[in-house]
Amino acid sequence: MTLNLNPGESATIAKTVSTPAIPPKPDITFLIDTTGSMGGVISNVQANANTILSNVASAQPDAQFAVAEYRDVSADPTSFRVAQNLTANQTDVANGLNSLVATGGGDFPEDGINGLFQVASGAVDFRPNSSRIVLLIGDAPSHDPSNGHSLADAISALQAAHITVLALDLSGLDSTGQATAITNATGGQLFSGIDASQVSSTILAALHNLPVTVTHQLRDCDSNLSVSLTPDSRTVTSGDSANFTEVVSVGAGAVPGSTLNCKVDFLLNGVLQPGFTETITEHVPKVTPSIATTPSGSAPAGGNVSDTATLTGGFHPSGTVTFQLFGPGDTGCTTPIATRTGTVSGSGTATSGNVAAGGVGTYRWVASYSGDDSNNPVTSSCGDEQIVVVKATPGIATTPSKSVPAGGVVSDTATVSGGFHPSGTVTFRLYAPGDTGCTTPIATRTDTLSGSGTAASGNVTIGAAGTYRWTAAYGGDANNNAVTSPCSDEQVTVTPQRLTGRAYGLTADANLAGIQLVNIAPTPDTGHISTTSTGTTSVPCTASLSGLISAHALCAKVATTEFPGKSVATASIDDTTVGITGIPVISVKTINSSSATTCTGSTGATTIAFLKVGNTVVISEPTTIQPNTTVNVGVVKLVLNEQTPITTPDNGLTVNAVHITVDALGLAKTNVVLASSESDIGNCP
Repeated sequence: MTLNLNPGESATIAKTVSTPAIPPKPDITFLIDTTGSMGGVISNVQANANTILSNVASAQPDAQFAVAEYRDVSADPTSFRVAQNLTANQTDVANGLNSLVATGGGDFPEDGINGLFQVASGAVDFRPNSSRIVLLIGDAPSHDPSNGHSLADAISALQAAHITVLALDLSGLDSTGQATAITNATGGQLFSGIDASQVSSTILAALHNLPVTVTHQLRDCDSNLSVSLTPDSRTVTSGDSANFTEVVSVGAGAVPGSTLNCKVDFLLNGVLQPGFTETITEHVPKVTPSIATTPSGSAPAGGNVSDTATLTGGFHPSGTVTFQLFGPGDTGCTTPIATRTGTVSGSGTATSGNVAAGGVGTYRWVASYSGDDSNNPVTSSCGDEQIVVVKATPGIATTPSKSVPAGGVVSDTATVSGGFHPSGTVTFRLYAPGDTGCTTPIATRTDTLSGSGTAASGNVTIGAAGTYRWTAAYGGDANNNAVTSPCSDEQVTVTPQRLTGRAYGLTADANLAGIQLVNIAPTPDTGHISTTSTGTTSVPCTASLSGLISAHALCAKVATTEFPGKSVATASIDDTTVGITGIPVISVKTINSSSATTCTGSTGATTIAFLKVGNTVVISEPTTIQPNTTVNVGVVKLVLNEQTPITTPDNGLTVNAVHITVDALGLAKTNVVLASSESDIGNCP
């Protein structure tokens, strides 16, 4: 019988035990009166012996038989004999029966009581736990006492040996009530009023109508499975059914998923026959735990998500939990995008570990417990574990270009990282010096992020010197928030041009034979000017010079512009006369020189209103002079609009309106410069 009871449950079952027609393991002893009057009876038994034996053996294959006889002690010294002890060999039993001969006898009573006593006291070797039956066949009562044994002695011996007596009265066996007393005391039966021809059939009928007491005993029962039957025993006629009420109970401590067993042996007259054992198999149902899940909180796109499952209500659940993550849109949880397995801990929990989420949306976890020997599988519902993945906030790192001179080009590079495959554009904004809050950009550039997450502004031509600031603003995309670099993070220093120059009206030097004739330092002289800012450096004009060299209205000036960087030097002089001994007199009217330099180059110019050397008029009216115009008049060399480029340390140009030199043997060595202008610029882009 198989049951499926939960711990603490019971089942009541009506149990029917069908008994065999002949009691089990029968040990049958023929105890026959063999005095002279029993000839016909003995012949009937002998003639039908094989039928009797085969019928019994057919019903109970393990049946064994014995043959014994009794007579009258007073007439025959051999009043009791075992003709064949207990055996399963039917031929030997038939031979034992055939050895019986009806003879002798004295008075009416015989000594059947002695015969019963002898059989019960060991004359027949009954098997242990057998159904012991004595077929008492006779036609006369017994002496009492019989060979020293009373009726009571015989009954006590029979009861002690658990022998049932079936008595066949052939006309006088129970004439004194002895057979009735014996059969009643041993649970047997008395068959009266039969004749010799009915003995064999009566024997067969008697063996099929014996009382059978059915009892029960338990064995090999698990501790958490209890079985009880009521009543303790039932006695029925062999072949009938014995009914019991069976209660099977499963203990509260039974382990779910386990199999419990118990065997119930039903004993027939104390004997266990094959097929009379009930095996109770109880499959304790597994329990179904509850599964509670705790998904991680909201995560940024590309961030980690996880799930935790807790099992409760089961029986010490073990095994694993399979976690499946489903992407946005998969509201039915059909196709997982990630699967992880966690082992159930002693506290009933399991975790998925971290799983990198994808883009923005609502994700769903499903946790499936595998079950184990005591617990059924269980799975969380699809909608129970939702995780919202929001836009990621990437970082932005910027690299502005290095310091450049004013008017140069600057640039910025941005790298967007830490988001979820960021795409889109970065807008670069450049802010002028003084805009420390980055409020009004002076230039804006936009570039698309590359696959490596970088973007570049490209070159932007810068203005005046100062500290410029870049900001880089990533515009974001479907999975990433916008992010902008701080205003103060990207400063670019723009350095100014270095502006230099000098201007003076006149300088002269003349000597003869080691005698200094003229030595005029640059007059008026601005000196060497060097600045980075806008300004004008001028010196008071000199009204006049006298001596070997005379002049009027000598002026010099240097003007600078910070951005775009420019240096301009100018010098002018009027009514100049050079009258050095030994050389022609040189007269010059209204001369002007200028030198202008920017980062793109330098220009120079000279105008002369009149120039005469000795009696030779070189320039008779105001004229713009071509650069480096050379005029030789006798020993005098004049270079008009003399322009000399400057390359170190800065780039520039020196312009001398008139450069007079005399270097002739016997004459004064002369070097005169009129109206000199020099402009220079450095730190150009």
